Amino acid sequence: MSRNIFKSLICVAALAAITSCDKDDIYIGGADDSILHSPGGNVVYITDGNGHSNVGFVEFKDSYSLDLYLRSSKAVEGSASVTLSYDTEVLNVYNQGGGTQVLAFPEANVELPDGGHITIDGGSLSSAAYSLRLTGSDKLNPEATYAVPLRVKPENAAMSGAGDSYIVLVRDCTAFPGAEKYYDGKPGMKIISVIEVNDVNPLNTLGFTLKESGKQFFDIVVLFSANINYNAQTGRVYVSRNENIQSLLDQRDKYIRPLQERGIKVVLGILGNHDVSGISTLEPALAKNFASEVKNLCDAYELDGVFLDDEYTDYNGAASGMYPGFQAQSVEGASRMAYEIRKAQPSRLLISYRYEALYRAVAIDGMEPGQIFDYVCNDYGVTSNPVDTYPGLSVSQAGTGSWNCSNYMQLIPSNTTWTKRFSLETMRDEGYGTMMIFNFTCDPGYGLTRYILKDLGSTCNTFWNAELEYDGSWYTKDY
Repeated sequence: MSRNIFKSLICVAALAAITSCDKDDIYIGGADDSILHSPGGNVVYITDGNGHSNVGFVEFKDSYSLDLYLRSSKAVEGSASVTLSYDTEVLNVYNQGGGTQVLAFPEANVELPDGGHITIDGGSLSSAAYSLRLTGSDKLNPEATYAVPLRVKPENAAMSGAGDSYIVLVRDCTAFPGAEKYYDGKPGMKIISVIEVNDVNPLNTLGFTLKESGKQFFDIVVLFSANINYNAQTGRVYVSRNENIQSLLDQRDKYIRPLQERGIKVVLGILGNHDVSGISTLEPALAKNFASEVKNLCDAYELDGVFLDDEYTDYNGAASGMYPGFQAQSVEGASRMAYEIRKAQPSRLLISYRYEALYRAVAIDGMEPGQIFDYVCNDYGVTSNPVDTYPGLSVSQAGTGSWNCSNYMQLIPSNTTWTKRFSLETMRDEGYGTMMIFNFTCDPGYGLTRYILKDLGSTCNTFWNAELEYDGSWYTKDY
């Protein structure tokens, strides 16, 4: 069943009216016509966190906890309780009613804590979150959708009416091979693809895999780029997003989730934007506030991390003393910014583009750069080891031989100017952990595409002893 059909089913289910009944009774909502037409009383029903009643939809890989809620149309007296149970008859009715043939998600992979018991306390409109737990299976088709059929039965004697149901439509992506690659039994190099999203659709990274294993070639995709900006009226420093970045975020199910499903991490680039605010120009208090906003953005759009680039900032203005909260560009300022972002979201990726004040880094509040950053990538043409200027950084976190798909003469491996400075074999043998490919494109109409494809193939062979497979697809920029 297609994604559009799933969403249509959800929308149809959401239109099912859940209104009131006789004031002395509590019903499980959504099934009884008398409920739909009665003016008074109380209705109790199940929703997910987005308010979807009757049908919800989730996509996940490996495992997932879906928060469900028992809700009431008005505050209950005493309490109201129901019990959830797995019931394939619910799915039979669902399929018959919709003319669908959705298969059941395996009962063995569904956990209903506390025996499926959910309660709304007296005086409340909603229960606390109840976490339905799903475990992925590599035996399920990751392109198909399955259903978790739940029977909802009232427990309270005061509740009348038949039990209702709730369907969770599930897409389990566990069987996708992922992007984790190895060489000689050890974790292999990770490829960071920086996408100029004003021109290139990030979905284009999906078509490149390792022929035998099916693993994704690219490990990390950077959406390049959001910006750091300053509002002079309010004094606020904020993450600004042009229409292309914002469109990708708003349509994450189309442009971001497919990458994540296949094991590719999606991180947001943050770059200066021609005013005094920059990665390296904020005083500590302002840096902390900005880091909090970055976290909120990553939370809202379920991003995997942040890529910091210290460029295109009015460094002279920041150093002038005319703007409270700003300071002269400094290594310490850039390190402080990264430190605050790391503190705000320790489980997400943090990547440094080694340029301007980020060419080096210093310890902040006892935390060394090697603890602050996950990866540090060189600017094009820089041959030195980032470990030399990032204390505590290991070689496995460092990338030296970055290349730029927009410049044949010096900046891609097909040209001997690049290969004289960098060797793919040396990077692999010396234990470097990552390589950045900037401005990635393989547009069939682009003059350098044949060289880029050749270089991707040699990279795949050298780093992981594997053959590159490209499916030939190219997504136009349609956002």
